[in-house]
Amino acid sequence: MSDAHFFALFGLPVDFNIDKQALKQAHLALQKQHHPDRNTANHGSNQQASLINHAYQTLLADDSRADYLLQLSGVVVDASESIADWEFLDSMMQLRIELDDTSDNGKLAQIAQQVGLINQAQAQRFIEAYGNQNWSQAIDASKKLQFTARLLDDIANKTSENLAKDNTDDELYV
Repeated sequence: MSDAHFFALFGLPVDFNIDKQALKQAHLALQKQHHPDRNTANHGSNQQASLINHAYQTLLADDSRADYLLQLSGVVVDASESIADWEFLDSMMQLRIELDDTSDNGKLAQIAQQVGLINQAQAQRFIEAYGNQNWSQAIDASKKLQFTARLLDDIANKTSENLAKDNTDDELYV
């Protein structure tokens, strides 16, 4: 594996478990150093800043970091291949229905907690499979991480929408 990878860019070890605070600090330092406004003479600074941001987003999220680790290991993930675990898909569908049917922030927090636990379990599965070079299991865990990440994003978006609706200033005028 060459040193030309996102982990090296941020001075991090090539590992699923990363120090996200160190990632953030390295990202901010690189942004400051390579920001296009600070490097007007460097015509490639826009591309450098874009690459830095892409690398940061890739390593920040569990699902994209897992995919990236597989890519670095030379493992080809077929994006068209779906998850064949019907029990997992059924539980995710039930949680999706619960999400769609509620606007209660307490219920949303419960759903987020459930999905978070599933996400953590899949992350642990990925770590073990990746460490053992069990690529089929690592790919499966990676796809499930993508699934749970999207569901967590949707929960966060719905919670934000609810907070925006509830955040009226009517009581200021009473």
